[in-house]
Amino acid sequence: MGGHSVLVSAVSEATQDDVASWLEITREVEPLFGPMPDFESTLRRNISRGTALCVRDPGGQVLGGMLLRAAPHTQIAWLAVRSSARRRGVGHALVAGALRRYPPPCEVLVDTFGKDIIEGYPARRLYESFGFLPGEDLPDGAEGGSRQRFRFRRR
Repeated sequence: MGGHSVLVSAVSEATQDDVASWLEITREVEPLFGPMPDFESTLRRNISRGTALCVRDPGGQVLGGMLLRAAPHTQIAWLAVRSSARRRGVGHALVAGALRRYPPPCEVLVDTFGKDIIEGYPARRLYESFGFLPGEDLPDGAEGGSRQRFRFRRR
């Protein structure tokens, strides 16, 4: 398909009914993200407080999901897209949905893969396309790969 074919309006708050579908994505990205042993409870807490956003297909399957954190920083804490839904604008729609929640002035952080993680290039490009700027290096991720913080500032 190419381009951003998913409608931005397709981003919505996740519900408890989305958990099983969301966990399929989690298992898919675990080799890249590293172990996420408490993810289901973290997801359920985020759903309860309205900080879990997702894009679903017409059948209700979660195509991509994102967790947001407001304190101590406004942050995209987790974002992943099902492999079968990549390159269809799902990640773009999710980031746009997050940024709509945080009007200026604001700073939004996201910790993503370091430059040396080839599989992390799409994530880095996604954040850069919105104007996130690479910042400080962070401790390695759970799987041992490098991480870097990106910052988005709106004045």
